[in-house]
Order: sequence, then C-alpha cells, then structure tokens
Amino acid sequence: MKSWLLPLLLLVPLCSQAASTPKEIKARFSQFKVGDKTICLDDVTYANNSKMKVIENGFVVSKRKNVLVYQSNTLFLLGNDITVNIKAIIESKAGKTSFSNQFKQAMIQVNGMDDPARAGEKAKIIQSFEDVISDKHNETPYSSVALTEKGYIITQMESHSTTISECYVTPYKKAENPK
Repeated sequence: MKSWLLPLLLLVPLCSQAASTPKEIKARFSQFKVGDKTICLDDVTYANNSKMKVIENGFVVSKRKNVLVYQSNTLFLLGNDITVNIKAIIESKAGKTSFSNQFKQAMIQVNGMDDPARAGEKAKIIQSFEDVISDKHNETPYSSVALTEKGYIITQMESHSTTISECYVTPYKKAENPK
C-alpha cells in the first residue's frame, strides 16, 4: 500500500529478499479484509545522500475484486523540527504486472516552516504533494515487492531517490496457493 511518494530506503534488508511472483502478491492482496491494518517504516535516501524517515499507518475501509480502498496517515520527518503529515483515502488496484494507487481524498499539514522566510520551501513541499495526488498513473511493479512473514517490503528507485518500505500487516494471513 505504501509507494506513492517514497523514494528508496536502504537496500541492505533486501539482499536476502527476492521479489515475489505476481501470483503470490495477488493472493496476498486478495486476502486483505476491511479493518486490516498496515504500518510501514520507510527509509528514503536521496541522490545527494541525505536521508528521510517516513511512517505510514493505514487500514482497509472497503474491498472489491482486485480493489482495496484504505485510509492512510503518513508522517514525513524532515529534520529535527519539520514534519509533513498527509491524511488520505487511497484506492489500490491489482493489475497483471503492478498495482496502481489513486488518491480519492487527501490533506497535507506542514509543521515547522511557519517562518515567512521559509514560505518558498513550504510551497515546494505542497506543490510536490499536489503533483503526487494528481498523478493518475501511480504504479508499483510487482517486481518491487517482496512478501515477508509479517507483511511485505517495497523497493522503489527513482532518478532522485531510493525508498525501501518495510510494511507489517495485522492481522497477518498467509497466502494460500490456489489449486
């Protein structure tokens, strides 16, 4: 569920994790139920080697075949005194080779940048948020997903950053192989 704004995390945890097959991912995706919760801990590393921590907490609010709608609260820690909090309703659809995420509702709150001298920086953060929520083609390829015992890991590499999202699902249900 987490993949829409996070650059890549540290690659070390993935050295032992292989990407899961689309069949395995779809099986796990189909097991989500209304009320299931996720928490994702993300490490983002930018091209200039600066780092950012992200915490996402979400839960499934509705489900249809190959579609999950979940509520998400994401906290971006941008240093000691700056945080960005995003609350959103996101629709996630499982496709053949990837899942897509589309924002249905979203709100941003930027704390720690109220000084008028930082208005330009704050505007850039808000503009970046608006760009992400207006993106209708936000997809995460299944090759970026590795299922784990307690959830999943998503690794995304972009031109400006790398994000590794380690997600835990409660309650956890092991995927059953269809016969």
